[in-house]
Amino acid sequence: MLEMRLTIHGQVQGVGFRRSVLNFIESANLMIKGKVQNLANGTVELIACGNIEDLKELRHFVATGIDSAVVRDIEETVGQAVKDEFSEFSIEY
Repeated sequence: MLEMRLTIHGQVQGVGFRRSVLNFIESANLMIKGKVQNLANGTVELIACGNIEDLKELRHFVATGIDSAVVRDIEETVGQAVKDEFSEFSIEY
């Protein structure tokens, strides 16, 4: 299982970004666990664990699929998941 960590920069808070990510994962039936949360500096952090195909699909959606957001940059790291710390995908508040 792989872990992908994204920090999304741009107009991504207050536009339904986190809800859109969760809805996409559910509607596309992606087998992804993890979380998405707003950070104090105005970015959104997304941590997703799953197989490479599902992670690529999610990455593409984050970059291009949320009409209300303006994504300017995405910092990305991908590696082996160290432990199975998530039981589902959730929005952190």
